[in-house]
Amino acid sequence: MRMMTTLLLRRANVSHGSCEWQHDDYDVFDGDRSVGRIYRDANKSWFWGISFQLTGRKSYGTAKSLGAAKAAFRAEYAKCPRAEDVDGRDATAAPGSRTS
Repeated sequence: MRMMTTLLLRRANVSHGSCEWQHDDYDVFDGDRSVGRIYRDANKSWFWGISFQLTGRKSYGTAKSLGAAKAAFRAEYAKCPRAEDVDGRDATAAPGSRTS
């Protein structure tokens, strides 16, 4: 299991730059790495999803509030195995740091 980590929400318009994004659309970051997304859909539900590259399986759901979506995301993210970058570096480590 993954150690408790601080997950940060950044509005998608900040993360992605010049494109137009909805106000209730967030990318989820673990440090500098984007690990998923949370947004309010057309039905006013909150969709949350963790990157397939981290889980190797479907890891998403919906919630009635942003708080509930964040809690569900965190609970699922805690189950993720430690993913590694292509170069073998621990993907959860700070940029430029080595784990070995």
